[in-house]
Amino acid sequence: MKLSRIYCFLLLLFILPCATVVAELNVVWVRTGVVLEAETKDELNSKIEVATEQNTSSFNAVPIYKIDEKRVLLKYSWHPRTDYRFRIGKTVINAASPLKPVSYLIRTIELDGLLSLMENLRQPAKPTAIAFSNDAETTQLVVATDRGHIAILHPMTGEEVWKTRISEGYIRHIAFSPDSSLLYVGEQAADGFIYCYDLTGETPQLRWKYRTADDIETSTPNNPDSVYAWVSYPGQSCMRTLSNGDLLVSGVHSWTQNEIAEKRSMLYRFEAKTGNVTWKYPSEGATEKIYRWFDVSADGNTLALVIDESGKGNGRLTVLDVETGTEKWHSDIEPLTPYFEGVTFWRGVSMSGDGKFVNVTTDDGRAYIFDVNRPKPIWQQNLATPLEVSGVPIIATTGTIGATNDAAIFVTGDTYIPYHLQKGAQRPSTLHPNGMTVFAHTWRGEKIWQWKLENMPQGLRIDSEGRYAALAVSKRSQNPNESLHGVSVFDLTAEGSGLAKYLYTYRTEGQLPYDTLAIRGDGSLIAIVEMSIVMPDETLRGKNRVHVLY
Repeated sequence: MKLSRIYCFLLLLFILPCATVVAELNVVWVRTGVVLEAETKDELNSKIEVATEQNTSSFNAVPIYKIDEKRVLLKYSWHPRTDYRFRIGKTVINAASPLKPVSYLIRTIELDGLLSLMENLRQPAKPTAIAFSNDAETTQLVVATDRGHIAILHPMTGEEVWKTRISEGYIRHIAFSPDSSLLYVGEQAADGFIYCYDLTGETPQLRWKYRTADDIETSTPNNPDSVYAWVSYPGQSCMRTLSNGDLLVSGVHSWTQNEIAEKRSMLYRFEAKTGNVTWKYPSEGATEKIYRWFDVSADGNTLALVIDESGKGNGRLTVLDVETGTEKWHSDIEPLTPYFEGVTFWRGVSMSGDGKFVNVTTDDGRAYIFDVNRPKPIWQQNLATPLEVSGVPIIATTGTIGATNDAAIFVTGDTYIPYHLQKGAQRPSTLHPNGMTVFAHTWRGEKIWQWKLENMPQGLRIDSEGRYAALAVSKRSQNPNESLHGVSVFDLTAEGSGLAKYLYTYRTEGQLPYDTLAIRGDGSLIAIVEMSIVMPDETLRGKNRVHVLY
């Protein structure tokens, strides 16, 4: 009897570990495959195979990416609502896939120490730009601030690769070359430098830099110590790389001199290796207008640029040949009278990847679609133009847009009363009916889906394949009822309505600064910056950190 008990006890010692593996493994269905989570380090070291319930006898090996000691990603294109079997060594577990993937946090990366955010307690630094490199195997993530700090990281481990401080300037834009061998940095400061770093050595080395202030002039802010002093310096409104590594940049400078508003802009193409200027637009020198934003076709042949005069006169869409820097055509957009005397843009231009179409929004709420070969719009709509409520015009922001080969995407934001139309009322009494909404239209103008947002749009990213879109929403507010912060992810290739395309929203405690999100070219990784915010009771909500997500 005693021997029998000892035998049973020994048998349990061998059986229990296997049972524990089954109990402790967690299966998470993400956009790019399946994450397996274990509680101990050794559980996922065995060979892992997958089979469907319909074909249980045929297990197939799948590519595996090791996230850390307790997590692996199975790079597997799973089908919704399907029974799967996973074989890890000799252990088999069953799991049913959901209708849609879920958000998944790979890790967070604290920024306070990394980027010296609290170096000046009176004016703490803020993250201003973030980007993924384009290499699939050794992806890197770069983060920059408004005090000239840059850090390159491994997004999967959080490990620091390199960091530096280029100046005390405001870093507006950062971009990797397509082969990830170069890093471009654009600062808004007295010199308005563009920097190119070579990443092929053990540590990044400055290859070249260019002073845009030589073309668009420099200036001294009225209050150099102000947190907003950078606005008066020369900088870059937009930056794009071409397939051969060349850089396209719009340099912009807007300032006041002797109480006169001054403006200068120049569009450049830089040769990647040398930094030599291939062409400038206009070739004869800087224009006294504002180059707000541009986009480039995937083949790098065509560029669409929106230009205005800061609220006076017509706005303009200009289409250029990227090889030569010459204008193909332009289309003037007249002011929306009687509400506005001029046309302005924010980031209101995007181009389909195949380079066939351009979509545009003006700050007065109008939306347009153009054939890339014709200056007359195919379609236009008063998307979020002024509506009068009790005699007061209300409008919604329209500066966030995107494009795929299949659709023009327009994102509207919060409702407001234009300053010159306030008539004593500073806040709108109601919301604009088309505000806080994603609208998707075919390139002929038919609306195909829409989605209501829960907070202010803070930036849109679409992967290079036109499948996944990441849209950040947030609002700088101490009102707990206005503190819904996060990033919503859509599968733009899914059939059906906005509900069918919507996948999930990943939420943060703190706010999301404007335009500080990134999506890897293949859509597999998303990164967003979170910043802490002080609540009315003086408690701190959120942290200064990056969230890396599947």
